[in-house]
Amino acid sequence: MKHSFNIRAESLRLILQAARAQWLMLKLALACLLLAQTATAATLDADTAILRQNVTVDSRLVTLGDLFKNVGNFANKAVFRSPSLGQSGTIQADRVVEAALRAGLRKVSTNNISVVKVSRLSELVTEADIFKGLEDQMKSKGYVSSDAKLDIELNGHLADQHAAPDGISPFEIRDLKFDRMSGRFVANLFIYGRDDLGAIHLNGHAMETVMVPVMTRAVQRGEVVTENDVILTRMPLQKARLANPAEINEVVGMAVKQTMRAGMIANSAYFTAPDMVKRSDTVTITFDAGNLSLSIMGKALANGTKGDIIPVQNAQTNRIVRAEIIDHGLLKISKPLQTVASLGAN
Repeated sequence: MKHSFNIRAESLRLILQAARAQWLMLKLALACLLLAQTATAATLDADTAILRQNVTVDSRLVTLGDLFKNVGNFANKAVFRSPSLGQSGTIQADRVVEAALRAGLRKVSTNNISVVKVSRLSELVTEADIFKGLEDQMKSKGYVSSDAKLDIELNGHLADQHAAPDGISPFEIRDLKFDRMSGRFVANLFIYGRDDLGAIHLNGHAMETVMVPVMTRAVQRGEVVTENDVILTRMPLQKARLANPAEINEVVGMAVKQTMRAGMIANSAYFTAPDMVKRSDTVTITFDAGNLSLSIMGKALANGTKGDIIPVQNAQTNRIVRAEIIDHGLLKISKPLQTVASLGAN
């Protein structure tokens, strides 16, 4: 009997534990349902301000309208200072709610948000932007020609700056002075909306540059230049003028008169039209005079290109005459008829 009583007691204990567990689960489910209903009601309530998790502002102050949805007439009420231009920061949600209540809001929902991120808009000003501004102003002031390309260097690195985004221009360059002879310049830079910076002093050099053809490899005398043998490179105008560079179309397809090394500026004096006829080449010699047309084979006795007059030897009689090169392997003479006729004489 005692053993049977113990079994019944243990069974009852297990049943009670199971019932208690079921009750706790039901209680938890009801709590979750109530929380969901409360959140939904708060969202739908026309008088409740709903907190935003990510906020982007473009002014120095953060307003209730930035932080909350549905704030009505309180939208322009400022409650916090914004981060610096281009920066971001976080605020605990309870601090935001506290500030909203102090400002006059009555119903506020955090929307289950614990931290709010606030970012401030800006317009980034880079060193490249400043170089472009300097170049434009030098042109507008007549310091350099309107189509000039400038190579600008600052005496020191200029860090990127964040400007207020609502200005006509994110920066302004003032008091620019430029020495054409030395290329030195000074100016003051102002970043829009950055009273904390004041004037940023700029000084450096600006050199007008041009594109010139430069050899990419060593080229031997007599070689014909291909497109891969030359490249357009930007360099200071003064240096380029001293080198008297050729135009690119005066280089490609031309033969070099002297050996050139890689990196040399392609001076127009270094090039000539490539030879159409080489010494000892077998060539065709022609002559036209009225109805008479004569053609005979010969041997070139010198190198030459189109338009050159070189000595050639009749292959049959070994007589030597002078003829003009008109194409590859083709020459023409215009001597008196007896001279031409003698070409065929035995």
